[in-house]
Amino acid sequence: MSAPYPWLAAPWAELVARAARDALGHAYLLCGREGLGKFAFAEHFARGLLCEQRPADGQACGACRGCLLNASGNHPDLKLLTLEEERKSIVIDQVRDLIEFFTLKAHYHGRKIGIVYPADTMNNASANALLKILEEPPASALLLLVASRPALLPATIHSRCQRINFELPAWDVRERWLSAQLATRDKAPALESLTLCGAPLEVLAQLDSARPQLMNDVIAALHQHLTGRGNPLEVARGFADVEVRRYLDTLELSVQAAAQLRAGHLPPQLRLSANSQRQLQEISDKLHFDSLLSYLDQVGASRAMVLRSSGVRGAEVIENLWQSWMKSMQLEYAP
Repeated sequence: MSAPYPWLAAPWAELVARAARDALGHAYLLCGREGLGKFAFAEHFARGLLCEQRPADGQACGACRGCLLNASGNHPDLKLLTLEEERKSIVIDQVRDLIEFFTLKAHYHGRKIGIVYPADTMNNASANALLKILEEPPASALLLLVASRPALLPATIHSRCQRINFELPAWDVRERWLSAQLATRDKAPALESLTLCGAPLEVLAQLDSARPQLMNDVIAALHQHLTGRGNPLEVARGFADVEVRRYLDTLELSVQAAAQLRAGHLPPQLRLSANSQRQLQEISDKLHFDSLLSYLDQVGASRAMVLRSSGVRGAEVIENLWQSWMKSMQLEYAP
């Protein structure tokens, strides 16, 4: 089956088989963490259903009238609801447009498809309005809701959709795919030397960033200043090129990994390089669990402050966190 990504083959095969039997439900909730390709899955599946060649593998042919309309963004039987510019949520007027879309007769082949992405950004009013379609779906309607944080959706939405969970693929699957993506690049980073984090598309974004080795650098700095010696300002300057939210995410995951190593396991989204594994293990062996948890609380407080205020200076946040780390280490090693 031609799923958009190899780790999506199982859910793809299941839905394509249902479509072939004319046994699709009217609404599906596609769930899983960021970076798994859920939206690409929904888009590809919708285009396959609207392809006039009715491909057995579910992939659109790309050449028929339906495919050409989709390619131009003008297929009258497919509607996408997503965040409008400068909005943080999908609002009720957008859902009303979707309801009106479904009240009109299909132009081709009798099926109308709506994709809501990210569905977990609907506010209460828009989620309640969507129930009209979910409770009384037209015979031709297919609704695909895509959510990375499905817990934010009300139970009434969950109960009226068939749920498909997208799981993190094993690291060998992720690395085979990443190696294939990097094979055509002139200056591709060596995967084995990097600490990698996240779902495949997240890792690819990490590799495409200006500093793909960021987690290696954060772990090395934590390890270097494990005894509480060093200049926080100098350490912070070493991360001056990093956006503060990305830095906080990386720092938090690094310290979480050190804490979890004490229990003998690592977060499934993390693949450590050999050097980072050694450094984190030494941090984990030398520090009390309470010290790591206390520092994680400080990282969380810094994240909340950054999210609350647009006027926070990222460099100052990073410097303060290094001061806290070194102070915590000094107290840890105090006689």
